[in-house]
Amino acid sequence: MTSQSKSADRKTRSYIVIDLESVVLDDVAHRRYQAMERWTPERGKPSRRGYQRGDDPLRTPRWVFQSIVTISAMVLVEHQDGGIGVSALESWSAAIFDESAMVQGLLDLFARHPEAEIVTWGGAMHDLSILRLAAMRLGLTLPKGWGWLAFGYSRDARHLDLQQVATGGFKMKPIHQAEVLAALNLPGKITAAPFAIASLVYAHNWRAVRDACECDVVSTALLLAHWRQFHDGRTEVSLVVDRILRDVIERRPEAGYTPALKQHRHMLYTEHQARAVDRMSSLAPWLRDAA
Repeated sequence: MTSQSKSADRKTRSYIVIDLESVVLDDVAHRRYQAMERWTPERGKPSRRGYQRGDDPLRTPRWVFQSIVTISAMVLVEHQDGGIGVSALESWSAAIFDESAMVQGLLDLFARHPEAEIVTWGGAMHDLSILRLAAMRLGLTLPKGWGWLAFGYSRDARHLDLQQVATGGFKMKPIHQAEVLAALNLPGKITAAPFAIASLVYAHNWRAVRDACECDVVSTALLLAHWRQFHDGRTEVSLVVDRILRDVIERRPEAGYTPALKQHRHMLYTEHQARAVDRMSSLAPWLRDAA
C-alpha cells in the first residue's frame, strides 16, 4: 500500500476545543452549605483548624458554586494532507443567553459532532467539572455519543487536556497556559489578563469576556497544532498554525484579539520567508552570488 493510499484510508479526526468563564453569581447555594455545616462567622478566626482565610470554603465559595457566564468552542477538522482547519467557532454569552441555554448550546454542538475529541487547557480539573455540575443542576442530558462525559476523566475519555500533557499527567507542578504559549512563541491572553476576567463579568462587559474566552480557545487550538506534530508530520506545524489563524481572522474580523493574530501571522510569514532564503543560499550558493 502506497503512502498516498494510506493517507486516503486514514480516519479523519475532528476536535472541539472548549473554554468557559465562570464566577460566583449566586450566594444562596453557598449559604445552604454554611447552614449544613452549622457555621457562623467568628471575626478573625478560620472555620476549621489549618485553613487560611482565602482557602476556607465556608468563607470563600469554591468552584462548585460558580455559574457559567461564557462558553466558547472551536471545531477543527483534519485534512487528508495533514492540515487542519476551523469548521466552526461559536460562543454563548450571558449578554444573550442564560446559563441553561449556554450549556445546551454546547451540548447541541456536541450532538452535531458525535465522534469529535474534546481539547482543553486544564479542562480535566476545571472546565469539564464545572460543565458536568452545571448540566446536572440544570437538568440537561448529554447527546448520543457523549455519555462518557458523565463519568469524569479517564484514559479512555475522548479528551485531550494539554495541561495534563505538558505536566506529565499533572505529576509536575501545574503551570499557566501563558507560560507554554510564551515558550512556543504563540499568541495568548491578548485582550485581558486572567485575573481581570472576574471584574469584567461583574461589570457586565460581556464582549470583553467573550473575546478573552475565544482567545483562550484560539491559543489552545494552536497548542493542539504543535502537539499533533509529535505523531503527524504530514504538514509543517507553521503551516497548520497559519491556517488556523487565517480561519479565525476571517470568522472574527471585529474581535479585540484579531489585530494581534494578524500581526503574529505576518511574523510567521516573515520568518518562513527568511528560512526559505537561507535554505536556498545553502543549497544553491550560485544563486546568492548571482544576486
